[in-house]
Amino acid sequence: MGESVERKTLELFRSIDARGWEPPQPFERMLETLEELPRGSKVVMLVPCEPRPLFRTLKANGFDYRCRFDPAGHFEVTVWHAADTLASSASLD
Repeated sequence: MGESVERKTLELFRSIDARGWEPPQPFERMLETLEELPRGSKVVMLVPCEPRPLFRTLKANGFDYRCRFDPAGHFEVTVWHAADTLASSASLD
């Protein structure tokens, strides 16, 4: 028999609306927030452009992310601990 895999939804730790902020404020705020991020939780940040420099920093520091464009004209970046094995396959919504 196959083993069932439990899918767990990440809990929202913090939502950051950085759409009106100037660089490097969104980058800095995300890094500060990630210092407090509990395992099994996520941070969602809204930004006006795709924060590519942030992606390299996230990967280098043990985080995974998803970035998607919202038709309202901004990007939604969701970040969680890469070590959360359930997190990477969990529902991010």
